Amino acid sequence: MARLSRKNLMVDAEKVRELARRRQTSESGAVREAVDFALAAEEVMAAVRELHQRGGLDDVFGRLPDESAVPPATS
Repeated sequence: MARLSRKNLMVDAEKVRELARRRQTSESGAVREAVDFALAAEEVMAAVRELHQRGGLDDVFGRLPDESAVPPATS
């Protein structure tokens, strides 16, 4: 495990308490897990962006849906 250090953070106490309850861990553990999750999500998104830049997936088995049949996403 990485070396832990104490940080003075301003957080929403109720949200941290709820996250800790849902994860059945301490509030400190919940914050550490949330930071780990955020870092992992950035790595996944970087990989998805790189895949997109390379042209996406090659559907060698012909199992992916036809992109022309999928309506564009709306924001």
